[in-house]
Amino acid sequence: MANTPRKDSAPDSGVLQAKPSAAAAEHGDHDRIVMASRKADGSMDQVAPEFIGDKDVAIAAAKEQLAVQAASAVDVAARGVSSKEGEGGAGSSEPDADVQALKDAQDAAVKTAEAKAEREVNERHQGLGG
Repeated sequence: MANTPRKDSAPDSGVLQAKPSAAAAEHGDHDRIVMASRKADGSMDQVAPEFIGDKDVAIAAAKEQLAVQAASAVDVAARGVSSKEGEGGAGSSEPDADVQALKDAQDAAVKTAEAKAEREVNERHQGLGG
């Protein structure tokens, strides 16, 4: 197996070094990801994330991830607010206004989350990462 010669014309970024030193720490480390891990508030839980791989797949994954999280957050925030216990057991063919309001709020949160997901991937996507 032949060794590839080291290029002496590497950019002076402080990361590529002839001898190991702490200079790389000045530029910091970052995470290369295909799909983000999320904190409870929906923000990414990585260090300076850089999306790699197929961009359309990363966008679809981020949209689904944030949409589910946003809809769940709306549901949790509204839980108990729309309870109508004790109003009789008879059903009605009329849609429940509280349920419809919750669905509308979830749909709005999903739209916002999907737009955020697309923005995040577009800002941080770095190609296929070959």
